[in-house]
Amino acid sequence: MKKFSAIIGSISVFLVTAPQILAAEGDLNPCKDAKGVLKASCAGQDLSLGQVLGFVVTIAFILAVLIALFFLLWGGIKWITSGGDKGGIEAARNQIIAAVIGLIIVFLSFFILNLVLGLFNLNLFKLELPTLTGQ
Repeated sequence: MKKFSAIIGSISVFLVTAPQILAAEGDLNPCKDAKGVLKASCAGQDLSLGQVLGFVVTIAFILAVLIALFFLLWGGIKWITSGGDKGGIEAARNQIIAAVIGLIIVFLSFFILNLVLGLFNLNLFKLELPTLTGQ
């Protein structure tokens, strides 16, 4: 119990002091190395709905891939730790298959979306929505 308390105390001290140490390291300007939508907002430019939509779609694809990879790794760990149990191996295999199918769906949807947008000469990362003119 003393070891556990010492470890928790050490981690707590580290987590409390780490932000101050990192803040003292240097410039905390988030606009310094900004790219894409963040760069436009840092420069004081107005963001269009198309830019924000493209940014959100890109983030959604990245999150979907990361989640699928997490489930793939989790299935692999379940397989390794199943200890030869047929039910455990089958559950892990099903999880790995589902994760791979999820990755395929994400990549195909990204490909199809880019293909359809390419037919209309649009770019997913620089969407420009049409506007109505008053003429």
